[in-house]
Amino acid sequence: MAKDIAMLVLQIGVILFAARIFGKLAKKLHVPSVLGELIAGIVIGPYVLGKIGIGIHGFENGLFPLVDGASISVSPSLYAIATIGSIILLFMSGLETDLNQFFRYSIAGTLVGLGGAIVSFLFGDWLGMWMLKTGFMDARCLFLGILCTATSVGITARILSEKKSIDSPEGTTILAAAVIDDVLGIIALAIVMGIVGVSTAGGGSVDWKHIGMIALKSFGIWLGITAVGLALAHRIAQVLKWFPPSGTFSILALGLALIISGLFEQAGLAMIVGAYVTGLALSKTDIAFSIKRNLSGLYNFLVPIFFVVMGMLVDVRVFQDPMVLKFGLIYAVLAILAKVIGCALPAYFMNFNLLGAVRIGTGMTPRGEVALIIAGIGSTTMMVVNGMEQPIINPQLFGIAIIMTLVTTIAAPPMLSMVLSIKKKGVRKEVVDNKSIHIVYDLPSEIIKDLVQETMMENFNQEGFRHEPLGREGGVSRFRKDATTFTLTVENNRFDFESSAKEAMMIRAVMYETFVEIRRITSELKEFTLPAHNEFTIDNKEHEKIGKAPTKVNRVIPENGIIMDLQSPDHEGAILELIAKLGETSSLKDISLCKKDVLKRESIVSTCVPGGIALPHAKTEGAEKLIAAVGISKKGCTSSAKPDEKIHIYVLSLCPKTSAQPYLQFVAHVAKILARKENVEAILNAKTPEQIREIFLENYAK
Repeated sequence: MAKDIAMLVLQIGVILFAARIFGKLAKKLHVPSVLGELIAGIVIGPYVLGKIGIGIHGFENGLFPLVDGASISVSPSLYAIATIGSIILLFMSGLETDLNQFFRYSIAGTLVGLGGAIVSFLFGDWLGMWMLKTGFMDARCLFLGILCTATSVGITARILSEKKSIDSPEGTTILAAAVIDDVLGIIALAIVMGIVGVSTAGGGSVDWKHIGMIALKSFGIWLGITAVGLALAHRIAQVLKWFPPSGTFSILALGLALIISGLFEQAGLAMIVGAYVTGLALSKTDIAFSIKRNLSGLYNFLVPIFFVVMGMLVDVRVFQDPMVLKFGLIYAVLAILAKVIGCALPAYFMNFNLLGAVRIGTGMTPRGEVALIIAGIGSTTMMVVNGMEQPIINPQLFGIAIIMTLVTTIAAPPMLSMVLSIKKKGVRKEVVDNKSIHIVYDLPSEIIKDLVQETMMENFNQEGFRHEPLGREGGVSRFRKDATTFTLTVENNRFDFESSAKEAMMIRAVMYETFVEIRRITSELKEFTLPAHNEFTIDNKEHEKIGKAPTKVNRVIPENGIIMDLQSPDHEGAILELIAKLGETSSLKDISLCKKDVLKRESIVSTCVPGGIALPHAKTEGAEKLIAAVGISKKGCTSSAKPDEKIHIYVLSLCPKTSAQPYLQFVAHVAKILARKENVEAILNAKTPEQIREIFLENYAK
């Protein structure tokens, strides 16, 4: 027992590293990380590297050995953990369902989703009939049909967000239709799981009455539990709140999802159906965001394990079979055509033109998480063929399903990007949504934007609103309190709220209080920008030991970055002269931007310090790396910040905004060097740039 547990612990550790590495590689290739995790499972699984013996006691058959005589290629304990991951995945998917958007676009979304689901199911089932030479009600054909219905809305949402089309008529219709798609796929799975035992594998006689009763029972259970869950959702949330803090009631919410999932399995339905229903019911409550936030760590732990294990179930040997490759590619092409045709046709007969209809159909093509879950369920669900028990989805069919999932997921983003790039409207008649308004705030800088955003989020939180990002790329957030929802899009330094008219005044009130609060804070901080609090005023004891510089000075100050006699008579002119000098190097991308950012920083608080020294600096995208220039003014430069004292030594420092280089540490180190009178005198008496560089180098670690 202890050895088995130790092996399981090692396997999970290896899986987590493999999932992250392959997921990161997938993102670099601009494909969803789920595909990377799936490929990771194939690579380290029992059919490739996992079966190779390591030569250590206990690992003679590899880290992921094939289990002899088992229906699946991994250990039951590992598969059980992966199954819990699939439950969490569908539970979180249910929580993320936007019911308001669903009802708002219910007509278009229902028709598009229904059309896509029906055509996809028929195409998948017919492929099974042709490939297996069997009947329509064969369980294998039914599963191929269900596998074809699901849409991976996360992939589509990412592309829509990148193309700024998430709130377009096509975007909202796609997202609403994807919800319908998932619901229909879950219902179909529930029905098929209920009738698997009564349909014959060979497609012979079928007891349609019995099948009809089972289908009605399955649909009734799903609809009944969903209706009860939605009706009691707020009461359930109140009960869960009896167990504060939020981390505790979030775990209990997951416990409720596990209980309902188990009951659905006992009723002959799939566990993921119960998980999705539970999440869907709680999605309309004010604790939905807290649950997702608190379970995110568990999600990030278990869900990648699920996808890697799904990859481990892929027997790569079947890809040597030309028939598997042939039918896999045919299945993928049919899956794409099914969504394009099935979703585009209903859209075309509504308000969408041909381009808009094609955009919607293309946006519905990617398969992903749900398809893999259904394939996994089929690979562990047994059926009787010619008196022998075998899995519904055998290794060959599983390989075909994987090919379809990979091709549709990889092909969909470029296809959707291409049709969205066409600069034409996708609707026949412009849709004016009088219920939705936009409240826009343009902020002056990124720093102010970040400060406003943090304060605003806290103010909304105090009002009882919870927020979450839409998709994992960020940029769009959804706020919710009970049934009230609105979205915020942050692009550059612009805030764009989209809400109904009744929430508009509340949003403006919160933003007004946010600005008032920030103004109060900045007013209190003003005293710290006075000379008494100057950031470079150093006590004598502080610079007795300068200490080691955070980076090599000779790398920061280039050989041609020293001006021995500045010509400008004033402070601003001297700064511009130094930036122009650095512009002669290859380290500045945009000289004008550097000038703008340095002078803007200087206007906030002057960097002139006692002793005739100035240390102008700024973070700017005009610089490629941390770089500095030194300037000496023989006559001295006048500065409004220190009208009674002329500036003789300038050290200008520039650094990219997104750089992790020790920018302020370098500025502070230079300030310590110049705090010594002997160093200042030596610099002023230097005859050549090399002598000035040598003074900085000599003080490198004193």
